[in-house]
Amino acid sequence: MLVREIMTSPAYRVHEGASLEAALQMLVTGGVTSLPVVDRAGRVVGIISEADVLHEHLVPDPRAHLRLVPADSGPLPTTVGEVMTVDPHTVREDSDVAELAHTFAETSWKSVPVVRGDVLLGVVSRSDVIRAMARPDSDIAAEVSKAFAEIGQQAWQADVIDRVVHISGTASDRDLAAATSLAQAILGVRRVISEQPDA
Repeated sequence: MLVREIMTSPAYRVHEGASLEAALQMLVTGGVTSLPVVDRAGRVVGIISEADVLHEHLVPDPRAHLRLVPADSGPLPTTVGEVMTVDPHTVREDSDVAELAHTFAETSWKSVPVVRGDVLLGVVSRSDVIRAMARPDSDIAAEVSKAFAEIGQQAWQADVIDRVVHISGTASDRDLAAATSLAQAILGVRRVISEQPDA
């Protein structure tokens, strides 16, 4: 499964010179947890996330404290460029979702920008990966069968249980390798188990 098959495109984005207020409103109305930050040419130069915004503390509520909390007299940030994370991790449209899923599991990232060169194409999120992982067995089986039929191999059979594809009906090791490769490319497949053809 490739990133381009599950990414959101076009994606919400914000310009580095945009106001912080505009970014806040876009995070809320878009229902997203982060926004790629682009320059005038559409190149990704940063990312602004909920965590970046949370670093800009709210005014303390005196009701929650025994003593008055002194007011912060420093200047407040006003633009996205002042609070964004620069040089964010990005992926290409032809990146393997399995590798990205591992990255998501090892980090606190909820989404990453998808780029071609350094120009933003879209965004892929943990939710996108989870949706692909939850694809029904019947949809996967139908798509695998269609892929086999498109290359004239109707004799190849695919049974799908819990998104694990069980392949049978291949006539040779070469056929088996081809069938396995086709099945592995189908959206939502967790694993492919192949029955070896009889010698």
